[in-house]
Amino acid sequence: MILVRVVQYLWFRMIRLSWRSWLKLIPLMFISLVLISIFATPIPDQQYHFPDENTANSNFHVVEFNDEGQPHDLKQQQALFDRIKKPDSATAELVIFVHGWHQSAAPTDSNFVAFQLYIKELQDVAPQRNLIGLYLGWRGDKYDPLWLDESDKAEGWLEPLDFPTIFQRKRVSRLVGEQGVSQLLDKLDVVVEQGQLKRYIFIGHSLGGSVALHASKDRVKKAIDLGKDNPNLYLLLNPAVTAKEYKPLDSLLSVDRQKPSMVVLQSKGDFAVKEAFNFIKDGEQAVGNSWAITHDIDKCPRGNCKIPLQLHSSLAQHDAIPGCMMQLNRSGWRIRARVQARRTIQSCDDANMQAVWVLAVSNDIIFGHNDILTPNHAGALAEILSLIDYHRNQIPEAI
Repeated sequence: MILVRVVQYLWFRMIRLSWRSWLKLIPLMFISLVLISIFATPIPDQQYHFPDENTANSNFHVVEFNDEGQPHDLKQQQALFDRIKKPDSATAELVIFVHGWHQSAAPTDSNFVAFQLYIKELQDVAPQRNLIGLYLGWRGDKYDPLWLDESDKAEGWLEPLDFPTIFQRKRVSRLVGEQGVSQLLDKLDVVVEQGQLKRYIFIGHSLGGSVALHASKDRVKKAIDLGKDNPNLYLLLNPAVTAKEYKPLDSLLSVDRQKPSMVVLQSKGDFAVKEAFNFIKDGEQAVGNSWAITHDIDKCPRGNCKIPLQLHSSLAQHDAIPGCMMQLNRSGWRIRARVQARRTIQSCDDANMQAVWVLAVSNDIIFGHNDILTPNHAGALAEILSLIDYHRNQIPEAI
């Protein structure tokens, strides 16, 4: 209220000024608008979804966490596990998505709406699968500026009014991952191990990738140290995570020496993570834009992998080596192992044996930072899951 009064007083004085004085005060006018836009639009740390007697019968669930990393309402988790206890859940796959900066679990949130459609598209592509969707919500931002907001655009990166909140939201994302989400995954690991659930696929985008990493990296390492094959899959999309945070995973090899436990997909055209994130982290590179890259993924010509490519002789020789170039034929994607990315990767076999695959993704597969949860991505995930099942958790030499 005091801020509003100050701005009102300034505007009253300004209407009496000459046009030259007006020009000099333009910066003050802009700052006033920025302050009003930011501080007049706070986003509450609140729960948006409330379970009822029918929630346990649903194939779509929501679990929300507060800024302390704790559940808003344990009834949400209870409804989820009541659903998992039903007889058909032994063959069910839980597809989890956690959003990033600027997003929330609000029913009108663009990520929330997109994930509901994504689950439907995934089910349409693979009707034989028994899918349950789980949306993890947290307060992705503290303020909702009135203008210059591109958070809902695939190519968007301009977010000047509340840009400083990235520092605080980054800390909260790590806390949410290490606390509430990690505890939820502990419970899910138990039901998977007991055969009550086939697997879960955990997808995290942007700062949601930070949530996912910090909720899962210790369990990935523990499973490998114990020699256990983890049936679950962790998928990080354009994660706002530094290579330093990822570092403890870079030396891990998959138990079956083929199927990765975690996959990081980083769009080559993602300004938000590849440029802006590097800047605010004092030049520290994001994991998907660093030495950590193990593979490149590109689209086949016109989406048809049967069309031959005109390649440089050295690249053609590389692709001819078994395991160096794999294909998702239905999706029309090529996955190429990147050798000599770091000391531990000197061959395609080295790259494919990594517990974490870090893929640099062409812009025609993921366009910019927010191009996620598309029908094409749903089809690709369905194809990957089918291959994992068919080959008994082994990636074949040529997909």
